[in-house]
Amino acid sequence: MRRVEFHETDAAGIMHFSNFYRWMEVCEHEWFRSMSLPMMSTTPAGTRLGWPRREASCSFLRPLRCGDQVRITASISAVGDTSVTYDFVFHKDRAGKWTEVAAGRMSTVHVRQDSTGRMEAEPIPPLTRAALGLHA
Repeated sequence: MRRVEFHETDAAGIMHFSNFYRWMEVCEHEWFRSMSLPMMSTTPAGTRLGWPRREASCSFLRPLRCGDQVRITASISAVGDTSVTYDFVFHKDRAGKWTEVAAGRMSTVHVRQDSTGRMEAEPIPPLTRAALGLHA
């Protein structure tokens, strides 16, 4: 649950579209934290592992304004050997009734990055698959 803050709005008093993407990422990170999974890590050999975005989209149905209380739900809609796609739904509290205001999707790829900065897709680790409820 979040509340739209003044600094997240534009000159018309509506939440700026870029914040929907930020909120999707925050939701994903909180999901990982709740399972004690790292979003980024470094192996003993110095290889960095992470989850860069491959694609993100959002459809805006109704505006959000400063002070609006928002509930965001996330679910996994697709899984590959190296990728996870999440669906997000944003609901606004309108006098005790939750109304959908936006729907987003984000695809991430598990990668390893070598010392030169080159990234390559890496299979999703078994512990991460299990924590996310994904089947091997």
